[in-house]
Order: sequence, then C-alpha cells, then structure tokens
Amino acid sequence: MNKLTILFLLCLYSCKQTNTTAVQSSDHQLYTQELKEYFQSLTALERFNGAVLVKQEGHTLLYQEFNLDQDTLMSLHCDPQSQFDIHSISKLMAKACIVDLESEGLVSRQDPIAKYITTFPNGDNITIQHLLDNQSGLPRELSTERDDIVNLDPKALVDLIMDEQLRFEPGTESGYSNLGYQVLYYIISLITEQPFVQYLDEVYFKPLNMINTGAHFYLSKDNKDHLVTNHELDDDGIVVVPSIQGRDKNQAKLYSNINDLSLFLDHIKTQRYIDQLTNKGRNTVGWSGGGDGILSHIEYNIAGNYDLLFYSNYDEIPFGDIVLTVEKIMTKQPYDLPRLYDRQEMSIPTQTLDTYVGKYRMREFNNSLFEFKREDSQLVFYQDGVRNTVLKAETEDTFFELPTDEDYFKFQEAVDGNIEVVYYYKKVPIVGHRE
Repeated sequence: MNKLTILFLLCLYSCKQTNTTAVQSSDHQLYTQELKEYFQSLTALERFNGAVLVKQEGHTLLYQEFNLDQDTLMSLHCDPQSQFDIHSISKLMAKACIVDLESEGLVSRQDPIAKYITTFPNGDNITIQHLLDNQSGLPRELSTERDDIVNLDPKALVDLIMDEQLRFEPGTESGYSNLGYQVLYYIISLITEQPFVQYLDEVYFKPLNMINTGAHFYLSKDNKDHLVTNHELDDDGIVVVPSIQGRDKNQAKLYSNINDLSLFLDHIKTQRYIDQLTNKGRNTVGWSGGGDGILSHIEYNIAGNYDLLFYSNYDEIPFGDIVLTVEKIMTKQPYDLPRLYDRQEMSIPTQTLDTYVGKYRMREFNNSLFEFKREDSQLVFYQDGVRNTVLKAETEDTFFELPTDEDYFKFQEAVDGNIEVVYYYKKVPIVGHRE
C-alpha cells in the first residue's frame, strides 16, 4: 500500500482508560525483564530501532537502545543519548506554555485569537482553548501542497493559514490540526515578544538543564552533535530520509534526546500542569511526534504511575502496540509478544462485498478519501481517487493486502446504522465514515 504519514498518532490513540493497580517496588525486576523481552522481540522482527526509557517513582526500569543488525544499514545505529527531531511533542510544550502564561495573567484560554491577530478570519469565534483542543475548525494541513514551507517565517505561514476554509464551526467538533498549533505558536511569540523556541529555551530548556535540546531555526546552539539519521521502508528496502524537508514548518522544528525529555516530563508532573494537560481518554500526560523516518513518544501514565519515553529512527514500528503493551506490562494485564502474521484468505459472497462499496471520509487522516470498489469478486481499495491495492478477506468484515501485514481494514456498523471502515494502522484505529 502507499506509505501513510503518522503525524496524527497521539490524537487518535485515545484508548479507553483501563483499570490499573499500583506498581510495587518489588515488581521492578520483573517489569525490567518483561519490557526488555518485548523490545528485543520487536527488534528481532525488524520492527524497532531506537531507544527506550521507562521509569517509576524515580526508579529506572529500562534505559536502553535496541538496534537492528548493523549489516542492514550502519546509519541506523542510535543510543539513549542520541538526539532526534521531536515534531509534535512541541505541542505539549506549547500547552505547558499556556498554563504558565495564563498563571501570569498574560493570556486566557477564553481569549478569541482576534485579540492577538486582528485580521484572522473568524478570529472572534476561535479561542485559545479551541486551538489547544483541536476544535478550531482549521484543517490539518494547507490545502495546497508546497515545497517551500520551510522557508516561510511564522507570519508568512499564518497569512497562508488565514486563507484556509474552516471545516466546521469552532467548538462544535474536533479535528486534529497542525495549522491550529502553528497559529498557537505564533500567538505565544506575540505575547512573549520572541520566537516560540526562544521562549521555550528561556522557561524550560535552560532552567531544566536540557543541554541536548534545541531548534533547527530561530535558536542558535552548538549542541547538535548526536542527531540520528532518519529511515523509512520503501520498495528498495530501508532508506535514509532527510530530517528537514521543504514541507516542514520551521517555528517549532525542535530536537532533543530521551534524558532531556524526561526532565521536561518530570517538570510538568506538578498538579497545576496535570490538571490542564491530562489526556482524559487514557489518563496520561504526554504527546507523540512523528515525521518521515522518525517517531517519538513521551507520557506519564497517571493510573500506572510510570513514565514511558521512546524514539525510533525507523518509522515501521507498531506505535500503538508499543504504548498499549507497555501499559499492560506495567499494570499486570495479559499481553502478547510481537509475532509475524500469516493471515489466511477466505472467499466471501459478492453480495457481502457490495455492502462495503462506497467512499469513506477519513477526517483524522487529513480528510483523505478512502474508496472501496468491487471488481469482479474482489474488493479494491482506492485512496484519493488513485487505485491502491486489491484486498483479500480474512473474515467477512476484515480485509488485508499481504498475509504478513499487520495493518488491516475492518468494516462495521456505525452508531447511525450506516457502515464505517476502521483502518488499523500500526494497531492505531482510524475511523472513516461512509459518505
């Protein structure tokens, strides 16, 4: 299948809160063993290349790198001290900034953004809170693709965002929006009278001794000497991907390492942050970041009382499975070690296939349109009008491309009685509603 971006992972990964029990210190050795076994299994299947930190009450359970066979590609090598681009983890930092600025009386979550950008269309109806909660109505990305975005200063980028049409009335729905957070970064820079990353450096990086953290733009630091090389999988195998690309936005292009992000996570565990930053769906404080060839995640799991931080400079990792399995290990729930899939194809009636035919809008996937057509006795998947692949049935409602695929499509009845499709991508469910 066509390679799909996973920048949206955290906003989609909102599993129901599980019943958990407190972790006892006597269990630390067992948890270390199980965590190590899990990540070693992933690496053996070439599903992980990176580093992991798991802590509980100041006790380090796992702080280790896991590298693929170096005969595969020497540039894959990394370790816990390696630096990596954190991408959307900057959104968590922006949310913390708002907590701080609001406590100083410099901003209110209820402020309309027109207070700061007077010419912003619908600016009287979009609040700071809407930007924080992805309820502004702004689209995920610019409607017109450009390869010079990285060269635009923040004001020029916001000017482009102002030309975008809202996808819904502010506050009435939720829709992940990178553009909304770009506006928020810019507003923070207007309030603090300095570039967003310079404010982060002033209030977090320097005071917390995050000496390996910095930004590619607007912040000059001579500390970028252990940056990993990014990788992805294509038809030629594992290939190197540039860390800075033309479509990147430059005002929050940050890099860090696991230890520094752990310092930041420790800082926002105080109650005034937790009250404002908790992801209610999973009872965590955290965020994920991802770009071509790189993925990272940080979280404080409140119910399980542990920290999980990891990055991988190879983006073929089962992201959702990692977060969920670590939670199961740390809360004494049953879990499965990674395995190779061997899906078996079955024949199903064409009448059943016909019930799935149609176009499905993937709102949280940059509003992409997934279409399924029946061609003879097969179900064929199209993405945004382009024929993608012929699907095989594993059950009457579940379809895959290759027997070894982890990813699959599942059709089910929606609340309104219509059919919806759930695309399980790296075990993260992405729901599409039939139009």
